[in-house]
Amino acid sequence: MRKLSARWKKIIALASVCSLLVFGSLIYRYLAGIHKDIPQVPCSASIDFVHADDDKGIWQGRGDMIIDPKEGALYVYYRVESPEGKQYVYNRRFELSLKRIDTSRYLFKTTAISTFDGDTAENNIPFMARGFQGGVITFSFFSEFDYYFNINNLVIGVCQVPR
Repeated sequence: MRKLSARWKKIIALASVCSLLVFGSLIYRYLAGIHKDIPQVPCSASIDFVHADDDKGIWQGRGDMIIDPKEGALYVYYRVESPEGKQYVYNRRFELSLKRIDTSRYLFKTTAISTFDGDTAENNIPFMARGFQGGVITFSFFSEFDYYFNINNLVIGVCQVPR
């Protein structure tokens, strides 16, 4: 068997180092892209919504929401008006278990719900409770300070991330 010359050994070593650098930079770029799509701090959003029940009428609401993926919690504060004109305050914390699907989507399931003082909604707003029981949260990064989010097509909007 013939031995490789010192020149070919250097060429093979240099090609190995170059391929490691190329693949390492591709892996780093992929992981940096994943990291960039996940909010690193809680993000907050102001929400206006309208919900139409077939048999009851139109519910309207305004409020704020904070999504904290690291803590696994969703804070929701809404002032909701029923079709009859009755006002409710929906002030709750949902503990979530998040399971990552891909770079920007998470399956979530509510593990516990805490009701804060001043919550007058009780069981009067059933569509809100159903929407936050479980499903998919999507974060889509499109600027340095904003994330697009979608929670079960119930709450859709832009989340501001402080940096």
